[in-house]
Amino acid sequence: MTVDAVTIEDDGPVLQATVLLSGCTAERALSAFTDPAELAKWWGGATLRTSLTAGGPYTVEFTALGQTMIGQVVSYVPASALEFTWRWAHEPEAPPRTVAVRASSGDQTSLTIRHGPHGDGASERSARADHRAGWEYFLPKLVSSLSG
Repeated sequence: MTVDAVTIEDDGPVLQATVLLSGCTAERALSAFTDPAELAKWWGGATLRTSLTAGGPYTVEFTALGQTMIGQVVSYVPASALEFTWRWAHEPEAPPRTVAVRASSGDQTSLTIRHGPHGDGASERSARADHRAGWEYFLPKLVSSLSG
């Protein structure tokens, strides 16, 4: 598998990351978010607990960080799309964000991640910057896990 492009766009309210992958199916790319063993490979050994049905839990425990991300599945289409809400469990006042992951195949697989919305206040801008830094850090790990 080769990585043809990784981009992260920040239009303010929504971050969008796109990874173009040759030699990787859409099903395999999406499994990085739906399969606990696959997710653990690129999210630092994190533990995923989910029921991939609308309204089901989407919880990721980052043991190394001592943090838990909690949310709910909004929608799931096998081998195509996953949308879930999330927030840090230790920040109950923070508004939940939505992460939408889409995988599509053609000559290459495109994995698109949309994360937001983020508001325009100081704390919202800080959260958006943290989220962008997280994707910049983790996307290369995702690519490595999919090529292994």
